[in-house]
Amino acid sequence: MRANAKAVILSLLLAAVIAAVYACGAQGFEPQSKIDSVRMLAVKADKPYAKPGETVTMEALIVDRRRVQNKPMRLFWIPVVCINPRDDLYYLCFAAQVGDAGPRLLPAGPLADASAPEAGAGGGSLLSRIPVGVDLSPYLPQGNTFSFTMPTDIVMPREGSDPYGLAIVFNILCAGKVILAERDPNGGPQQVPLQCVDDDNVKVPPSDYVIGISRVYSYGDRPNANPVIDKVTFDGVDVDASAGVTVDHCVADKRQNCPEKKIGVEVPESSWEDNPSDTSPGSAVKEQVWVDYYVDIGDVDDEARLLYDTHKGKVSESEDKYRAPYDPVDGTLWAVVHDNRGGASWVVIPLHVK
Repeated sequence: MRANAKAVILSLLLAAVIAAVYACGAQGFEPQSKIDSVRMLAVKADKPYAKPGETVTMEALIVDRRRVQNKPMRLFWIPVVCINPRDDLYYLCFAAQVGDAGPRLLPAGPLADASAPEAGAGGGSLLSRIPVGVDLSPYLPQGNTFSFTMPTDIVMPREGSDPYGLAIVFNILCAGKVILAERDPNGGPQQVPLQCVDDDNVKVPPSDYVIGISRVYSYGDRPNANPVIDKVTFDGVDVDASAGVTVDHCVADKRQNCPEKKIGVEVPESSWEDNPSDTSPGSAVKEQVWVDYYVDIGDVDDEARLLYDTHKGKVSESEDKYRAPYDPVDGTLWAVVHDNRGGASWVVIPLHVK
């Protein structure tokens, strides 16, 4: 496929990655902390606030805990970065209104390497050029990482705030193949014509796919780093992340009577950074930092625990509680630390239940 034609096709794919991002990992009535499907637990940028002209590398934490894995999961990236959509609304990346020039679409990954031209916005009419039902998977970059370069002119004036720029990156975790589906003319701008399907072009169940969105900001010289994880503790003891944690299985008659083991994550105060974007009267000037826990065996009490409060600083009692399953089994604990400016870090701990 010629570079320009490929640029058009891959640029138009951005239209499909819109409303479903908030449905990521929604699997019935199981808590979000319990992993039993295809899941994208986090996506981080090596530079959460990137300077104009810098290369940004995204990394995804993905996992597959389906009981039946008919098809392997694959992570696909849309190699067109959406720059400065109006009002920072991701669904406008390919849903420009009449008279609206729309956001800028920046070729990235293989398109940038091929010197493909930037694509325009408002691709409603151009979408019809992509055949419905054709497997697009061979044309999409795959893997846990994806890189792009921030435009040198990304920072722009903003009403009521300091100037900044925004780059939006989309990806799709799919146990199948990626196709463009029919668009409903009455479905509105937030419908998702991009689908993960099986060999017969039948949409796979929610347990087999996730559509994701990531935002990377640029404030020129304003810094922002990913939080650092010093250590993980289990029942008050430091955890060797490579060896993991060993715990007895539960023998109690009721789930609530199973022994509780405390899980903790230590983040240094240096990761509690200033937040100069928060300039409202009486507001905090520090980040909020918290940790999300996920397990595929047993369960945790809370899906998230606050580590640093924006006003009060470090939270003294931030541990979560873990209950082992009834049967001996091996599994995994994931701890993902976030700050409220887009920073993230994680640690993966093996769980051994004897």
